[in-house]
Amino acid sequence: MKNYVYVENNIVINISVADDDWSSDGWIQSDTAQIGWTYSDGLFTAPRPFESWILINNEWTAPLVKPDDGKLYSWNEESKNWIERIIL
Repeated sequence: MKNYVYVENNIVINISVADDDWSSDGWIQSDTAQIGWTYSDGLFTAPRPFESWILINNEWTAPLVKPDDGKLYSWNEESKNWIERIIL
């Protein structure tokens, strides 16, 4: 079984899982792409998670490096910074 996506106007609009002998006319094989992703120059790109993030090597990257201190963080777009998550 393989995953196939259907792209219209450079946007993935449908996903199908099919046998190898399936007639995939117009469909593109991809194990990662999801509905809403962009397809351009043979690459699938996820939607931008936040307006401030930039695309580097086909991966969305925050403008600040996430702290690597063992704590949990979430990106806060309003402050454009990583905010520590407190789990109670």
